[in-house]
Amino acid sequence: MSTGLKRDAGPIFELLEADHQRLDGLLARAVADPSRIDREACDAFRHGLLRHIAMEEKVLLPEAMRRSGKSLPVARILRLDHAALAALLVPTPTPEGISTIGRILSEHNPLEEGPEGLYATCERLVGAQADALVERMRALPPVKVAAHFDGPRIHQHIEQLLRARDQGRR
Repeated sequence: MSTGLKRDAGPIFELLEADHQRLDGLLARAVADPSRIDREACDAFRHGLLRHIAMEEKVLLPEAMRRSGKSLPVARILRLDHAALAALLVPTPTPEGISTIGRILSEHNPLEEGPEGLYATCERLVGAQADALVERMRALPPVKVAAHFDGPRIHQHIEQLLRARDQGRR
């Protein structure tokens, strides 16, 4: 799901694109055996994706907004994706849920990694302070992850977020 684009990548791109690759590997490992979900890989993916989202939502996007004086146009779409992805990580993993996560990431990651994507835009905005921004992202503590919850409303909530995501991309 990572685009693998390298072109003179700066530290923001290098950190977050490498994390995309790591997460892609964990997600693939989680469903490598069609007869069962590898829960260890799935749990590592869940923790990792939530931390990755936190780095973008708590550090990268606010810094881009501060530097540009406005929210980046792509930020709304990325936030809709982040909300849907986070919700999909709440229930116990299923092959269908993992497939939906993979589909979202295949559309989401190019918005971040592309030549005009979030990471390149942030590299331009922060300039020489890119290394300091990367250190702020690395310094974020691990995300506290609750136990899976499979109550009836979580699936309704996921469907609402997926619809909102799809509408936001039109």
